[in-house]
Amino acid sequence: MDKAERSAQYPLAPGVVSSRTYTDPARFEREIEEVFYKTWLRVCPLADLAKPGDYVIWEELRQSVVIARREDGGLAAWHNVCQHRGARLVEESGHCSSGRFVCPWHGFIYDLSGKLRFAPLRQEFDPARLETIRARPVRVEVFGGFAWICLSDDVPDLRTYLGEIGAELDWFGLERFDTRYRLELTLEANWKVVVDAFNETWHVPFTHQETLSQIVQWGKARLRICDPHSWMTIPVKGMTDRFPEDADHRKSHITHYLAFPNTFYSNFPTHLQTWSICPVGPTTSHFVAYGMVGPCPEGMSEEAWAQRNDHDWNHFRAVASEDARVIEGWGKVAHSLGQQDYMFNRAEGRLTAFHAEIARRVSP
Repeated sequence: MDKAERSAQYPLAPGVVSSRTYTDPARFEREIEEVFYKTWLRVCPLADLAKPGDYVIWEELRQSVVIARREDGGLAAWHNVCQHRGARLVEESGHCSSGRFVCPWHGFIYDLSGKLRFAPLRQEFDPARLETIRARPVRVEVFGGFAWICLSDDVPDLRTYLGEIGAELDWFGLERFDTRYRLELTLEANWKVVVDAFNETWHVPFTHQETLSQIVQWGKARLRICDPHSWMTIPVKGMTDRFPEDADHRKSHITHYLAFPNTFYSNFPTHLQTWSICPVGPTTSHFVAYGMVGPCPEGMSEEAWAQRNDHDWNHFRAVASEDARVIEGWGKVAHSLGQQDYMFNRAEGRLTAFHAEIARRVSP
């Protein structure tokens, strides 16, 4: 491979970050405030909000947010906090047939949109304050069969934010996909370590000898940087070689996207796995993955298609287990005096771009 070809495959130079960026509590706090509180975050499949009155409680990043399907079919999202004295209004996800949530402390009542509908002893409060009171709203939008929220009013709309990544994902018609599988893990590792692990293919022949190394052609992955996001195409043995070289990459390759900061899509043309990583503490993360299945391909029975997807999901779980073992090993040596810098080679250029974006956002 000549220099021009290598630059096309790996567009960024090698990079270095301090190991302290993964363990420093002050840096962790800045990332919560400047990255996660100022971006779009994927919450849940729309299947969890199928009917009016359905609601999901999202509790990540030290926040609790209600996402509810209103009677008119739209979505509403609001902070799960009573405006009287700060009680948590709703304890768990479910269905609210009355369309009313009652505060368990003093009986204030809110509707599906978070608006106050009843205040006990109303005459004893300042009437001006009660006139417009409501649970503080949260921005909510829909994309790719999921609800997304944003905790800031200063971020562009979701479609604008996703940009090239959104346009790529549109091709798959994800609104037609069924979110059929779920997996949740708590990992003893900084959230960026988990993102790093899924942002490159160089580890495949070592971490995934039994599951992936004979399937994906990891050394031929081509990286794309579209700040703040990134993506890559990965050839697959027995699939990519059936297509001409000029075929649409979404038909012939695994297409692997990071919607900054924490949501991945690993896509085949007819099914995919997608996951998000939320920080819990400087060295603890919450990992939630979903398997999405498209319409049954022509010429295949629904039973055969279901069996194929069960097999693919079990394979993904095995791959994720291999990654989790290595990731949690990082947690055992996170504070080692023997490590000061982490090095990223050109094949790990998505990591370089990812950390540069975080540094830009958290810098004073």
